[in-house]
Amino acid sequence: MRLRSSRALEVQPGGLTGDCATLTELNDDCLLLICERLSMGDQWSLLQLQDERLAGLVLRIWRRKYAQHFDWAQEQQLGHLSAKEQCQLLQLLSARTRALLNLNGSSDGCRQWLKRKRKCTERLQRLSFVESGAWLLHRLPAVCPNLVQLQLGVGEGVTPEDLHLLFGQLPHLRLFELQPGWSCPRPWTDIKYGAALESLKLPACLVRATAMEIFRLPRLRRLTGFLCHKHTDDDKANAASATISSCLKALQDMSGGPAACQIVGLHLQCQLDASLLRLLAVSGPGDTFRLRRFAWHSQLTVHYDVADGSIKWLPQQPRLAHALLPFLATQAQGLRELDFTRNVHATPSFLSLLREGGNVCREVSIWHDTCPRMTATRTPHTDTDADRDTREDADGEQTNDLAFVALEVQHLSNEQRKQTPDGCHR
Repeated sequence: MRLRSSRALEVQPGGLTGDCATLTELNDDCLLLICERLSMGDQWSLLQLQDERLAGLVLRIWRRKYAQHFDWAQEQQLGHLSAKEQCQLLQLLSARTRALLNLNGSSDGCRQWLKRKRKCTERLQRLSFVESGAWLLHRLPAVCPNLVQLQLGVGEGVTPEDLHLLFGQLPHLRLFELQPGWSCPRPWTDIKYGAALESLKLPACLVRATAMEIFRLPRLRRLTGFLCHKHTDDDKANAASATISSCLKALQDMSGGPAACQIVGLHLQCQLDASLLRLLAVSGPGDTFRLRRFAWHSQLTVHYDVADGSIKWLPQQPRLAHALLPFLATQAQGLRELDFTRNVHATPSFLSLLREGGNVCREVSIWHDTCPRMTATRTPHTDTDADRDTREDADGEQTNDLAFVALEVQHLSNEQRKQTPDGCHR
């Protein structure tokens, strides 16, 4: 691509003495070393010069450096570019990377890039936006038809029909996430999800409204539901119970005989209220829950009521945490990992009661904040999906107040469904 600018490359040799070479006399290897140490903003300035050799070297660096992904949020100086320059930069990067992350879908530069793009960008497989909207969802399939992962930040004016149309036009989409901050003022129903989806992250109200459609997905492996933007303390107390209850009901309604799939992983960051414990106790011994991994994060906070001066400890009293132990005992046969990091209720007394259970701790890895190995380990999960762990850690660090439920699902073959489970399915 030829770049045009009113600026020209000028080298003034007047101050040079001896045999010193000018910039344009350096070979490509030397220029590459120089350009690689420049910031993204300075490299962009080099592209504006009317020198095809320098432009070719910068684009060569970008092709190698950003082959896997380019994160717009890590380059703060790009915010000073004009909309036209941002559009041109995105056009160059989209042809040289597999992922563009943290784009602002409502910015003029991003909108111009999507609007002016004549050819589809087949190389791009992953996109994430800090802000989105209905117009963005309508335009994306034509520009990036081979998307595999799509993450959308807060969007205005998005309807179920928009999502239905998006899934229908992105047949290869395997991961779809709506980021926390979404509010759902209207009923979210009548959404037909893409058959290739393996991972979904949605507002809890959307999970509850479309649970039946979600669990019909043949490749679903992970489902996360988080609280909508507008919620109350009562919503936090009931969100986990309502979400899990909807999922269990959908699984039961779908299978007249043995369950077609099982929940093999449960990850909670929420209040552990009595209704949730009763729900887990009722569902635990059956075929629906066959847990390999269980995680619970819960930070203790103090709520001060200005009206009457009362103080409440949130999210719950320690005795409710101890009431979790009977459910874990029902899952002892297949359980392999317990994660109580970022959880102040994982006290020495709680952990001692857990160990006294005998069967629960046999061949089970237990992670908590006082575990010596945590200081040398980034994350307790043994899962190979590093991106997923990073997103989960970011959710927990950014807001301890955010309530969410994540389920890991395993689809069973006909032979597995006929057999009585003796342990953890592989």
